[in-house]
Amino acid sequence: MEKLKMYTTQDSRVLKEIEETGVYRATLGSIRRKYDTISDLYLKVYKWLSHAADSIVSRPEGVEFPIWTAFNQEGSFGLMEGQVRLELEVEREHVIIFDSGKWDYILNLWYIPLDSKDNEAYEQKLEVMGIKNKSSIYMTNFYPILKREVEQSWQRLFDPEIIISGSNQAVIWEIRSEWIKNTIFPTK
Repeated sequence: MEKLKMYTTQDSRVLKEIEETGVYRATLGSIRRKYDTISDLYLKVYKWLSHAADSIVSRPEGVEFPIWTAFNQEGSFGLMEGQVRLELEVEREHVIIFDSGKWDYILNLWYIPLDSKDNEAYEQKLEVMGIKNKSSIYMTNFYPILKREVEQSWQRLFDPEIIISGSNQAVIWEIRSEWIKNTIFPTK
């Protein structure tokens, strides 16, 4: 069975939970703690991702949200005091891989185009409608049809043929103790 080497940077309490229970699963509370005052913005797209990713790899019972991972240390965010970077080896069947650039489009609440021709047509449509801020389509109630188009385009996150950045990242539903191969703490 193919195993993938991955990295994730987490609050040090995550490692403690894994040591005590053998597994870590992201919850609504952990996301609220991590993102504090801007958590509602992230939760909107995280809820979408949780639902969509469940159709790719079924989430275990009791899991609320996926956990972010990268295929290199640099892609797993900075490492600060109170955090730990976990080096993992995870069976491929547990991993949901996608283009980082497409996730950035979703974070910005933008339409993910099929290709450059589709992008050009979409941009022209917005220009004709006088829409300068693409995020406003999703953030306001003025464009319900376009908002639906944007949300439907997000399914392209999981299509490996559609490439925005060419750099992949992944999510997993949990971190199991047996997947941890190394722990890296910030240097002082």
